[in-house]
Amino acid sequence: MNDAPTASNRAVLPSAFVVTTIQLLLVAAYAYGVAAYLTTDAVYFSEEAPPAWSWPAVLVTGLGFVPATISLLVALPLLASPTIRAHPSARWWLGLATVACGAMLLVMATPPGWHLFDWYFG
Repeated sequence: MNDAPTASNRAVLPSAFVVTTIQLLLVAAYAYGVAAYLTTDAVYFSEEAPPAWSWPAVLVTGLGFVPATISLLVALPLLASPTIRAHPSARWWLGLATVACGAMLLVMATPPGWHLFDWYFG
């Protein structure tokens, strides 16, 4: 069998790294937003804008579902590719990031996620 790397195989690992990085950054920013919400005095900031140190989370809370959904749609075929299956660490990291991103999307679609969205944008 010819195991020589092809152009498509060489492109899979860098694209998996990019998708993994994007997913982990989105999840980290959303978790940062949850931490900002939980550690900020809601009474003091009830009519104010969110604190300035939480703006990365504000962006992900408001618009993060779009890149998260796109990255999930890209990650699922990558996880099934033979090249990723041949690299256990790449498969593990991509799988972890995909599960975390999916969990973030599920939280965004539930009442606690709506409450967080309302706190930032209400």
